[in-house]
Amino acid sequence: MRWNAWARRGSAAAWTLMLAVAAGACGGGDGAAAGREGAGEEGVGAGHPTFTGAAPGGTLIFLAEGDVDDLNPLTFDNTQSYQIVHLLFRALARRDSTLSNYVPDLLESWERPDPSTVILKVRPNLKWHDGQPVTAEDVVFTIQRQQDSATASPRQADVAAVTSARAVDPQTVEVKLNRTGPSTVNALLEVIPVPKHLLENVEPAQMRFHQFSQKPVGNGLFRFGEWTKGQQITVVANPDAPEGRPALDRIVVRVVPDATARLTQLMNGEGDVAKITPEQRPQVENAPNLHVQGAAQVRPGWIAFNQQKAPVNEAAVRRAFLMAVNREQIVQAQFGEQGTPALSPIPPGLREHSADVRPIPHDPNAARQLLEQAGWRDTNGDGIREKNGQPLRIEVEVSSADQMRKDMLIFMQQQLRQVGIDMAIREMERASWVERLRGREFMASFWGWGWGPGVMGPNAEMLFHSRSIPPAGPNFAGYSNPRADALIDQILVENDTTRARGLWKQLEQQVIEDAVYAPIFLDPEFYAVNNRFANVKFRGPEWWEDVIFWSVPEHRRLPRDRAAAR
Repeated sequence: MRWNAWARRGSAAAWTLMLAVAAGACGGGDGAAAGREGAGEEGVGAGHPTFTGAAPGGTLIFLAEGDVDDLNPLTFDNTQSYQIVHLLFRALARRDSTLSNYVPDLLESWERPDPSTVILKVRPNLKWHDGQPVTAEDVVFTIQRQQDSATASPRQADVAAVTSARAVDPQTVEVKLNRTGPSTVNALLEVIPVPKHLLENVEPAQMRFHQFSQKPVGNGLFRFGEWTKGQQITVVANPDAPEGRPALDRIVVRVVPDATARLTQLMNGEGDVAKITPEQRPQVENAPNLHVQGAAQVRPGWIAFNQQKAPVNEAAVRRAFLMAVNREQIVQAQFGEQGTPALSPIPPGLREHSADVRPIPHDPNAARQLLEQAGWRDTNGDGIREKNGQPLRIEVEVSSADQMRKDMLIFMQQQLRQVGIDMAIREMERASWVERLRGREFMASFWGWGWGPGVMGPNAEMLFHSRSIPPAGPNFAGYSNPRADALIDQILVENDTTRARGLWKQLEQQVIEDAVYAPIFLDPEFYAVNNRFANVKFRGPEWWEDVIFWSVPEHRRLPRDRAAAR
């Protein structure tokens, strides 16, 4: 995110995140290097140079389908929050421009004097946005709170291997690990420190509800501006950032749930950037003020089946569901030639994916046979199977703002009925949908995951390991298979690339066969971007990852750009 700025200051390489990291592969080859900086603060004085050399000024308005839920790095748990948190705060390290290595962010460097020890060097002269220095104590405090189950951090798995963390001096942290695989260190580098001086007296169980979650004090290239819940959130440039301020004065993330309304605002200039649907792409391409920007496909969209709920706790039902669904047809109807069906929970673009795995095929006859064998039969002739007097009814929850997934579910509904499965679509407001997902109140839920290439092992641990079932982690489906657990445990400590890939192949096949996560499609990730922006980069799957490089040339500025600078 701030890599090029530090290349000229002797930086090295790398980055990560819970959902979208990079570096080699988990189990041999995950890159971890050292040497760089980055930051941001409020205020937009013309006397503060930008680290890109572009003239300061400009406002970017991003149109989002939903609001943030929490801005505390320890407890945030939705995509919108993820985006804002990474503008306001610094992780220990972040991805470089190749998505294959790590560069220090909050850190100046790190080293491993032995396999079980990591020495972290905190950058000197880095400050929180309230002026207090960032120290080793902040890093230690954050690791300890993130480990504490009472905090209920969705990223607890990132520090699961830490046995101790202590501040050696104000700029040095010694971390001891109980496993040595390369992804273990990469996961640690994803930690986003919070200010100890503001949060040390907050009980872990209250962390999510503290005012800090609504009005955070970060240390990044942007500072918190204001948040009007359900409407918009604003962050502003930090002129005191050590590497120089970003060119943009401010970024506004505005909540516009309806995709058509978002497109209208883009076309008339009320908004600058938004994710678009495939059918909207031709309109954007023909608009004189917009262009289409593509992003990496690392996000499979899947239906997760809650293992606490019948009938989806039956493997036969889950497998029959996937056999009945024609993913190729659904994706073609939704995306045309731009779409890619997902046949595995692990995207084919990642090295952990094996081309030799056997996906569950589209085979309605096999689905009918499987359900018959499992005792699901249509005894009353209404077209829906029953067992023990209960109809085979599956309720799938989806955000009402997600038109793409709603359309896909309508296709599936028709296909599933042909094999005797009654699928009900339950739409709900996004916040309620997320809350039911977290609380495991759903039977089935249509969501997805953005894989992080550098921390694939910890990602798999969060999704597929029984120890990550809530509240310990985001294994919302409650997937629990001793063989999958054992394979993940081996992956997390394996240093040999060849052996690691063999383990990944076994894990991928096991997860496919268990079908607790039913992969449907790979998100095409198309964004509309206003042409007035320069230096537009889309290095990864998200608009915000390189937005710090964006600028608005003087001759393209609107009144709102100039107003922000005053």
